[in-house]
Amino acid sequence: MNYSKIIGSVALSTLLLMGLSGCGSDSDPVVEEEVTTISPYQRVAVIPGTWDDVNAIATKISQMAIYSDESETLGYPTNWVIAGANLGGGETDDGLDDLLPIPAIGGKSRVIEFCNKAYATAAIATGRFHGSALPCEVSVHSDGENVYVDMLDAEAIFNIFFLDAVDKSTDEENAVFAKLASDVKSELRGMIKSGLEDNNGASGSTAVTYTESTLAMGPKFTQEFIDNEISLRNPYIIYKYTGNGTGEGGVFTLDDADTLAREIIAKLGTDAATADTNVPGVSKDSAWRSGRPEPISIPSVKVVEACSPKYATKATALGNEYITALPCEITVYVDETDTTGQTLAISFLNPNFMFGTMFEGAVENAYNDAKLTKDEVIEYSTLADVVFGDLRLIVDAAVQGSALGLTIPHTVE
Repeated sequence: MNYSKIIGSVALSTLLLMGLSGCGSDSDPVVEEEVTTISPYQRVAVIPGTWDDVNAIATKISQMAIYSDESETLGYPTNWVIAGANLGGGETDDGLDDLLPIPAIGGKSRVIEFCNKAYATAAIATGRFHGSALPCEVSVHSDGENVYVDMLDAEAIFNIFFLDAVDKSTDEENAVFAKLASDVKSELRGMIKSGLEDNNGASGSTAVTYTESTLAMGPKFTQEFIDNEISLRNPYIIYKYTGNGTGEGGVFTLDDADTLAREIIAKLGTDAATADTNVPGVSKDSAWRSGRPEPISIPSVKVVEACSPKYATKATALGNEYITALPCEITVYVDETDTTGQTLAISFLNPNFMFGTMFEGAVENAYNDAKLTKDEVIEYSTLADVVFGDLRLIVDAAVQGSALGLTIPHTVE
């Protein structure tokens, strides 16, 4: 699967960027036209505090979604939940256990993963491989003086990671998709603010004083660059397999996808048993592990979150705004493009795309600011290939030992 240059259809980037700059009249003086850009990361709130306050603030925000029904408290069309928290299934609120710890500059951040079945279903309907790019992650981190709450900008993420869907859609369908991205962005901001203000009273704590922000961070993309450059890149690497499905006639089921996802988690291991020992050949001191003991379920897809403290530290050393671009999510699903139901697929975000697009200009900026040496710049140039090599070894090890009898070699798109 390759992205292609968008021709003929109204690009999603046009729909997301239009109307953001003013219009002049014939009598206005001639001025240089301002170029509108869009960035993958956006700040939501700034709170006086230190790293000691990060956990409490992250927990406070997450409890907003865990304990409330946003269709009632905030008037949203549907309810949101937090990945890992399953109160409806009889689990208790595990607090920080549901929030991923990611190494950051100066300390350990927390990543909150919001989930919404309705929006996820709409996104996955454009292709199940898109499951690794759903833009609902929020990071909480500090610089020692303030605590910052940042999120992925859903409008930018849909723009960057769903260009293949845009290329195959009508202008009307793209307008609906653009509204979905705008709604996700505004609802995430609303939940974060409500959590800080403690409007639902779930946590029993007092409101947090914060300053709202709309600061755009990371690379700044113009519509022209998205259409003519990013659209030619491929964000996803997809493996496809045949094997022994447990469904009638040997077809694969979502339970089979869950089985393989759990086998990948077993190879990744946990803090106590990492992929360094489980999978021969992974890079030295990578300490790959699964961020969660079980796969996350989104519609028709199972998600594994692979984490490497070593490479997370290197990535966030370029700036804490990049925290939400981690960890490496691996999706497992029954390939809907095979009408026989006899193909199981694994998709993960292409590390070369992630470093080349989501981190565009970060290494150069760090070098110019004397934060990196020339030798470190060279190391960063190979980082994506090293990460890809590790993830491929881990996935292959899980597939080769799978109870589903999956085929080797696999196909890669």
